[in-house]
Amino acid sequence: MADRALRARLDAAIDLLDDAQCQRLLDWAGAMNRTVENARAPGTSPGPIAEMLHIANETIDGGRATYSLDIRPDLLNPHGLLHGGAVYTMIDYSMGAATMSVLAPDEVCATIEIKVSYLEAARAGRLQCDTRVVKQGRRVVFLESRIIDDQARLVATATGSFAVIRSGS
Repeated sequence: MADRALRARLDAAIDLLDDAQCQRLLDWAGAMNRTVENARAPGTSPGPIAEMLHIANETIDGGRATYSLDIRPDLLNPHGLLHGGAVYTMIDYSMGAATMSVLAPDEVCATIEIKVSYLEAARAGRLQCDTRVVKQGRRVVFLESRIIDDQARLVATATGSFAVIRSGS
């Protein structure tokens, strides 16, 4: 339980938020502690960074996750191409979601490493990241992702590993 001064500062900050921001805060609390009531299911609200990058959760189930990214002008680099960091972020979210889908309720995950191979440039449209768990160990989960554009071109591939952490550890 937070101390009184911290709780008062948190309450004052919450009073400044609109309803959508309050729901997002509640969702983040639910991601940190799965017993938080009225938080949307993990992956429903990917968080402020994903929303800013136009990344959305499509599906999460049994070691698989699909996320999409709508390419918008604000995500293009100075050469008019989609910034690789936006693709990397979509991969990270997708891998994290696939990992969380196979963990016990008292476990969370954190990225250890992700290696991305960029194969095609993207300028417009929508990308889709399909991720699957390759191997689940007690402490590390290994994953693969394939990123395709809306013309079914393979834009990037990625491999990654995520640490399994017991809540409260």
